[in-house]
Amino acid sequence: MVRNRFRLFSLLVIALLSFSGSLKATKYENSKISLITCTAGSELYSTFGHSALRVKDDSLAMDIVFNFGLFDFNTPNFYLKFIQGKLNYMLGIQNTADFLWQYSYEGRGVYEQELDLSPLQKSELIEKLTFLYKPENRYYLYSFLFKNCTTELRDLLNPYIAFPEGLESENFRDLINSYVKETKWTRAGINLILGSNLDREISLWEGMFLPDKLFDGLKSITKENKLLTKNDEIQPKNTPFLLSPIFFSILILSLLLLSRFFKSLRFIQFAALLFYALLGITLLGIIILTDHIELHSNYNLLWCNPLYALLLGLIPFSTKVARFLRLLIILLMAFSLSSLVIWLNGIQGFLPEYIIIVASQIVMLGGLRAIVNDKILQQ
Repeated sequence: MVRNRFRLFSLLVIALLSFSGSLKATKYENSKISLITCTAGSELYSTFGHSALRVKDDSLAMDIVFNFGLFDFNTPNFYLKFIQGKLNYMLGIQNTADFLWQYSYEGRGVYEQELDLSPLQKSELIEKLTFLYKPENRYYLYSFLFKNCTTELRDLLNPYIAFPEGLESENFRDLINSYVKETKWTRAGINLILGSNLDREISLWEGMFLPDKLFDGLKSITKENKLLTKNDEIQPKNTPFLLSPIFFSILILSLLLLSRFFKSLRFIQFAALLFYALLGITLLGIIILTDHIELHSNYNLLWCNPLYALLLGLIPFSTKVARFLRLLIILLMAFSLSSLVIWLNGIQGFLPEYIIIVASQIVMLGGLRAIVNDKILQQ
């Protein structure tokens, strides 16, 4: 029932816009087109906020929001397509009152910036939005950095707005980390899968992939900035240190160091090896499956190495393939240490816990090499 009502509402709006679009541009002299910027929510998908475009015209009894951030959870293989970069997002039309109610219910602030556009510019922009809403045009492949709800609006407004020029003070990775700095596991996971192409210098224009950045870019050139809903300033729950990735990485390193002195704790080395093997296979699988360019050129594969799975599989046959195992262990050590070179030279960003993990890998590999040598001597 709700879906049918939404479709009927959309059809009525498109009919109205199509009729209005055939009129002269002066018809839009009383229209108001505004950028809508929504603050972050408590869910991961809403961490970075949201952008939309409001079109309000009292003479046409029209007050709607064009929203490029819609998708269908019922899409077959939804999560697989999202990982692959093959999930279609779409442009939708919503009643402004309904849109604002949803964000007010979630305690999220909604800011409006009225754009200073001429009647002709308003006419062109509404015609573009109407064209893009057609069933054959409304879908697009989502990209977090380059094609999302905010970049679609930025690109649409570009012919009519004098956007600020220059360079951002932070790169893509730094901007993303500023939103997830308190949720340590989310930050660790995001930085793990993001590639080195996020660590280059970027322009102010590129930085406007984030709603807040687009809002800031328009702040000095819009007619009015006002808050439409109460903003509860939702803060993500801070991860306690004892539950954080850096604590667990320190714990793993400490246990591996102990395992080098107590033979009864050697099982910890094999448990760590299993963990690193699974991590390497998972990261490699994500990179192979995805079309998201944000995940390519990822040097984290040097330490999240799928070769750990090969080492894990060959350990039971260490007496038969001892020479190869020694070579593989040295190679994995070299890979882990080379990741430090990548980080220190600024080729790819890193987190402190990654350094501790690399240290634990060196300790683990040294222990496994000693175990292999012991088995050979026992022959």
